[in-house]
Amino acid sequence: MLILRVVWAIAAFINLCAVMWFIIGTTANFQRGIDLVSTVILVYFGIPSLLLIILSIVLIIKAWQPSSIWGVIGVSILILSMLTLSPPLFKNVNTSGWLTEKVTTDTLQVTADGKYEYHLELVNLFQKNSYARLYLRSISTGEELRIPLEMEIYKIKGISLGRTNFWITLEQTLEPNKYSLRTTKDFPLQDGKYDIDINKGIAVKAK
Repeated sequence: MLILRVVWAIAAFINLCAVMWFIIGTTANFQRGIDLVSTVILVYFGIPSLLLIILSIVLIIKAWQPSSIWGVIGVSILILSMLTLSPPLFKNVNTSGWLTEKVTTDTLQVTADGKYEYHLELVNLFQKNSYARLYLRSISTGEELRIPLEMEIYKIKGISLGRTNFWITLEQTLEPNKYSLRTTKDFPLQDGKYDIDINKGIAVKAK
């Protein structure tokens, strides 16, 4: 019976880890809401798991032991159920926007002087930890640079994506390696203008 209790406790622990991993991963460590697909998975696998875990914890704490073969079979089914419910929860965790960045970009463009390729990167869009940055790639050297932009990305509630998307324009100024960035009418946040200093790798919001 001791072996059965140990296996039972291990199965409950694994199932609990699966539920916690799914909740944390699906919400990107509580940075976003649960979507429809994740909600369905939670209902079908998460809630039954929680009920079985709670039942297991109560019985284990009370030191309950099966007194007949039917009790052993019942505990075995309980253990098997928890182990069966765990893999789908582990498998369906989305680490994008949490362990890895979720990046949404517009179409790659080239500056008028032919020096840089560029586009806007929206990182972890629709999450509390979202932010924007300008991606630059030197055509002559291939060097890449990402410059943070002070944009209120959290205000974006929706954004349309077509085959081509132009959310910003990057225009050269009279000073070398300094550009002016403007958001276009296709971008949800209007009237965005920034002075870009490539040498310093900074962007300052223009007044």
